[in-house]
Amino acid sequence: MADCTYSVPDLNTSGDALYGPRICNQPFVDWVWSTHGFNGTYWQGGWGFDDACNNTKPLCRAFNGFWLLNYSADDYNNEDWNNDILHWGRRYVREQLHAINDLRAMCGDGSAIARTSNSGCAHYRQISSSSCDDWDRNCCDWIPCSWVCGLITWICRAWVTITSSVCDLFVPGRVELYLGFFYTKDVPGRAETLVHESRHIGGKPHNANFPRGSVFGAGKSGADSDWGYQGAWMYGALYLWWFYAAGTRTTPALQQAAKQRGNVVIDNAFATHPGFTIP
Repeated sequence: MADCTYSVPDLNTSGDALYGPRICNQPFVDWVWSTHGFNGTYWQGGWGFDDACNNTKPLCRAFNGFWLLNYSADDYNNEDWNNDILHWGRRYVREQLHAINDLRAMCGDGSAIARTSNSGCAHYRQISSSSCDDWDRNCCDWIPCSWVCGLITWICRAWVTITSSVCDLFVPGRVELYLGFFYTKDVPGRAETLVHESRHIGGKPHNANFPRGSVFGAGKSGADSDWGYQGAWMYGALYLWWFYAAGTRTTPALQQAAKQRGNVVIDNAFATHPGFTIP
């Protein structure tokens, strides 16, 4: 952290004055830390490991994004996948980050807000585990002996555990959060970034170049082809849209900021424009 140069923006405008006191709760800190894969090595030495309630420090500002992500739905404990992303987004982020289990704070070089590297093992683990679960649910439909189903399911899950662990040894994955995440993004924007990077872990890399006139760099790689690709940009914009439309425990100003950011993404991050904006 000593090598980083940054300035702290207005705490009211960013939302940190609102959310900072909310995260200063040891059970919440312990839960977020343990379930989202924080790598303690990268949060010490000025990043806030020993000062988690200080909303000028990166760790507190990351926690603020997680608080918004987890408690902005009115009935936030309803994480059903059939609901909207304001409800299940927190579950999605939690499962993806826990799978990769290496969330780091770093200075960065200014070229990115965050970056997900080598997420293939986590994606393999999730897809393979899901296949084992599908087998477990369906095998008794055509195999009369339930113990056979149980044995095969156990072997399947053991194989996934062993092979994914070996994968982790040789291709470790991680999510890096840079200074822009902590000091350029407001609290809703940080939640958007967490959703965005989690979608990369879920197996959706960017697959197109930014369109003409894009504020992200026309012609550069890093865009998604279209809304239907359901990639990282779509997930992030969708979360901001729902937060603007139905977010609770927040302020109208932060909801308006989420709308503005969501429309920036919609207008600039897809090779083919979705054909709509957040009204």
